[in-house]
Amino acid sequence: MNDIDAVRQYNQGGEMTDIPTYRPANVTDSRFIAEMIDISSDGVALLEWTEAAQAAGDRTALDIGADMYGAGEGDYSYRNCMLAEVSGRRAGMLLSFPVHARDPAEVVQPPPFDGSDVFAPYKYLEAPETWYICGVAVLPDHRGHGIGTALMNIAGQQARDHGYDRLSLVVFGENATALRLYQHLGYQVIDRAPIVPHPLIRCSGDALLMVAPAR
Repeated sequence: MNDIDAVRQYNQGGEMTDIPTYRPANVTDSRFIAEMIDISSDGVALLEWTEAAQAAGDRTALDIGADMYGAGEGDYSYRNCMLAEVSGRRAGMLLSFPVHARDPAEVVQPPPFDGSDVFAPYKYLEAPETWYICGVAVLPDHRGHGIGTALMNIAGQQARDHGYDRLSLVVFGENATALRLYQHLGYQVIDRAPIVPHPLIRCSGDALLMVAPAR
């Protein structure tokens, strides 16, 4: 089953264009994907892109993000994204892909969360052999209408189609709305790490690794 098949049950026929529909992303969606990843990561992705943009000198952070997701290969590609649309306009985004088991020699040990590496928590929080929801976000005007839940359900279908029996994700504990949704969908916290403060990161406290059965 391909990604179009995975979302068919969520797409509505007829002329009711205000009902959300779902489709695989294409390369022209890359900047929108970068904008949504910034929302879903609460600034972590933007921080990474800002550092790359400063090194490039003539690029913005979102330019760097759009270039990344415009690539046709790798985990961080438009090819791993699904989009929600309402009345023909993009309203939400899902990025997901598998997390494979590492070679024992490459297993990440808990890094020193001493502020020396702002990305340390996200290098450590990982659940091997799961289908990883790297980012899911809905534009503010379209929240509260079930789009986030539908995107999460699409991820579950993708996991099953690819032979994975568990899903995983990382969420900031301060993001109460997202945390409630994930708990409602059966996700449980299995690990956590302290967020390294930075002006571009919009949350503090802990980052939580959560898993759920793919059902």
